[in-house]
Amino acid sequence: MLDKIFIKNLLIFTLILSFGAGILGYVLTTGNRQIRNADSWVAHTHKIILRADELSADVEGMLASQRGYMMTGAATFLKEFDDKKAKISETIAVLSELVADNESQSSRLDEIRSQFSEFSMRMEERAKEYRPIKVREDVLGEIDIVTGIKNDILRINGALLDEEHKLLNTRLEILQEKKSRYFTTLFVGGILGAIMLIIFNGFLFHVQAKRMLAERSLRETEKRFALAIDGTNDGIFDWNIKTGQVFYSQQFFKMIGDDRGTYVGTVDDFKKLLHPEDAAKAWQYIERYLAGELDEYSNTFRLRHKSGRWIWVNSRAKAIFDRDEKAVRMVGANTDVTYMKEYQEKLKEEKILAEKASLAKSDFLAHMSHEIRTPLTAICGIAEIMQGNNANLTDKQKQLIKTLHSSTSTLKDLVNDILDFSKIESGELELERDMFPLSEVFQQVISIISVQAREKDLKFDFDYDDVKDLKFYGDRLRLRQILINLAGNAVKFTDAGSINAKITKEQTDGSNHLKIEVKDTGIGIASENFDLVFERFKQADSSVSRRYGGTGLGLPITKNLVELMGGNISLESEQGKGSVFTILLPLLEPHQDPMLYASRTQDRKLHEKIRSMSKSGNRILLVEDYEGNIVVLSFILDDLGCGYDVVRTGLEALNLWKEKSYDMVLMDIQMPEMDGITATQHIRRMEEEKGVARTPIIGMTAHALVGDRDKCLEAGMDAYLPKPIVETDLKEQIFKYLGATAKVA
Repeated sequence: MLDKIFIKNLLIFTLILSFGAGILGYVLTTGNRQIRNADSWVAHTHKIILRADELSADVEGMLASQRGYMMTGAATFLKEFDDKKAKISETIAVLSELVADNESQSSRLDEIRSQFSEFSMRMEERAKEYRPIKVREDVLGEIDIVTGIKNDILRINGALLDEEHKLLNTRLEILQEKKSRYFTTLFVGGILGAIMLIIFNGFLFHVQAKRMLAERSLRETEKRFALAIDGTNDGIFDWNIKTGQVFYSQQFFKMIGDDRGTYVGTVDDFKKLLHPEDAAKAWQYIERYLAGELDEYSNTFRLRHKSGRWIWVNSRAKAIFDRDEKAVRMVGANTDVTYMKEYQEKLKEEKILAEKASLAKSDFLAHMSHEIRTPLTAICGIAEIMQGNNANLTDKQKQLIKTLHSSTSTLKDLVNDILDFSKIESGELELERDMFPLSEVFQQVISIISVQAREKDLKFDFDYDDVKDLKFYGDRLRLRQILINLAGNAVKFTDAGSINAKITKEQTDGSNHLKIEVKDTGIGIASENFDLVFERFKQADSSVSRRYGGTGLGLPITKNLVELMGGNISLESEQGKGSVFTILLPLLEPHQDPMLYASRTQDRKLHEKIRSMSKSGNRILLVEDYEGNIVVLSFILDDLGCGYDVVRTGLEALNLWKEKSYDMVLMDIQMPEMDGITATQHIRRMEEEKGVARTPIIGMTAHALVGDRDKCLEAGMDAYLPKPIVETDLKEQIFKYLGATAKVA
């Protein structure tokens, strides 16, 4: 990179230097030419002056020669006269050529030539009449004429000389100016050239210094790179694709147990080390990358170690392509990732074991749920039937039935706590949404908690006057579960005194909330243990667990339910003085038709509507294998006036459905011979094959884990009721599906 910059800068500097030298050369050459021209013009003028001076002297000489001849008659004077005459003619001719470009001087020469012709003619005429000079009037007159002509010639020639002298002075000044300019330019050019050379030398020195720094930095980088390679134990390779040669670093061979140093070999050296099962795939990956099909190269394969074992290697590289997009070089590093592969395999095994354990836990919970809920359905059903038909019972008997019903509800809630824990663990706990009167839930809580409080001789007060006429939109069972957990917890950890629950409506942050406060005079909780009581299977300390018992699920489940409802729970407590749990739940507006969720005040109307529909001869197929549930469900159906048949297996249900037409099927899930899921799937398939109307099928199961509802609906069931069956919920489903086919409203 540095060489490219240097060459570029050197080229630019050379161009600038050449351009400057060219301009200087041009200026100097032009100046020299101008000096020569000016000098030639000075010489030209000087020649004219010399010739003009000679002309004047020759005219005087010519006149003197004639006088000598006239006085002596000597032939030498005559010859000298002729020579002067000839020379003057020649001088005039030369001067004519020299001043040809000067119009005024040419005019003067023409005048001189004319005067000289007359001068010569008169002189020659006088020479022809040679005789000793005598003083005569005519001779004196002739002399005056000749002298006048000579003077004219000398005058004109003098004017010519004056002009040439002026021109000579001007041209000398121009010559001097050009010489001065020339030498100034030469001086300045020399200085600029010296400056350019100094700058160039400085540039060369700077580049050399940068090169030295770059080389030093490169050596340090190479040293760091070598140390980094040694530290990472990565095997470096450099493949020249054109020549086929491959450079392998020393670490590459250390990785495979070879103690050789750096080595230059071929690709075949690498291919020989590949595991037979990985060879084709690894090389195909390389070819795809070099062909441009992959954006980056990162591949994992096995190489043979010198000890004979196989090591896992992760290879990462970068290819260099030419202008034709053909790979010419590939440089990369190989890293031993055997330990990571072994760790991943271990994680996979542990994941499989964990999944098996989770499945075993789910199966156990599902089995226990079924085994507990199945008889619990019968107990709850009988309790509800007896509570609904208690007109002929004494008050004490009614109280016993009420307590039986509340206790079965508590037992059902306990089972639900165990299942809720499983749902909360998986993050799949879902809340129901319906409209219900709060007073109904509070009465249920009071009937359960008051019994527990009386057993410990505690005062129990439940104040809900502020919301007694308020309807709540949310999950009825979960709200009751929260209240029972908090109030039951208060009774459990209070040996003397009272439990006070107060329910009010409160506006917080511009929204309406249901505020629940449960206060007790129990053992209290130390402030450092506030967070601990909301953790699963934890209590304030081990002595509490030994003294009071419990699973430690109540408060953690309560906290999760409150947060799922969009609320929050807080705690105030002092050890030995009791605790106050405060819950704020948002009062939501309903988004569904509340008529689908009948309260107890509407139960009788719903009961009468179903009895009215049953007059049209609707028949229900009850599929249930547990005798206690058959007794309870049969009682409810008889009370509703519904006709029904009972079968105890899925196979019996399928055969009877083929023979008769039913308006609804109440289908248990877990049964011998054929389960309810399979029986439903067969019914749906036969309906499609025969083109008959769809029979509503309501699933009833003691399996209440996450996903059980989805399994029932996916099998083709229309609805799902968890056991223990709530009579009101069963009536709602019967009304919903029989109402669509009822012949008599």
